[in-house]
Amino acid sequence: MDLKELILKIKERALKRQELLLKAGIYSGAAGAAALFLFFGPPHLIEATETPKFCGLCHSMKPQHSAWEHSAHRSARCIDCHLPNDNAVNHYVWKTIDGNKDVFYEFSGLREHDEIELSAHGHKVLQANCIRCHESTVAHIDQKRACIDCHRTAGHKRQGMTRIRED
Repeated sequence: MDLKELILKIKERALKRQELLLKAGIYSGAAGAAALFLFFGPPHLIEATETPKFCGLCHSMKPQHSAWEHSAHRSARCIDCHLPNDNAVNHYVWKTIDGNKDVFYEFSGLREHDEIELSAHGHKVLQANCIRCHESTVAHIDQKRACIDCHRTAGHKRQGMTRIRED
C-alpha cells in the first residue's frame, strides 16, 4: 500500500466517523426531544392539569369541587393546597404520584368510600401550604396544632370533611 492509498483510507475512515457521529447526534437529539415531549406532554398539558376544572372532572371529586366553588378559598387552585409548593421538583414528583393514584382509584372502582382520606404525607403538605398562605395569621398562634384540627371544612365546606389516614 502506497502513501496515496493510505491517505485515502484515512480520509474514508474520517468521513465514516463524522457520518456516524452525525447520525448519533441526530438520533440522540430526536430521543431527547421525544423524552421531553413524553415527560412534559403536549403543549399546555401541565397548565391544563393544574386547574380546578381539571381536578373536578372525576366523579368522586364533583361534590368537593362544587363546595370549593362556593368557599372562601375559591380563588386558590387545588394544587395550592394539595401539592407541595416548596420547590418545582417536589411539586411535579408529587403531582405525578398523586395524579396517577387518583386516576387509578377513579377508574378501577377500588375506592372504598366517598369520604376524602388524607394520607400522613398529604396532611403535612396541607399544613405547610396553610402556613405558606396564612403566614401572618399563624405567626402568633401555637403551631403545635394542625390547621385542619379547627378548620377541617376550609376549602370544601362539609364536603371537605377529611379523615387522616395513619400511614
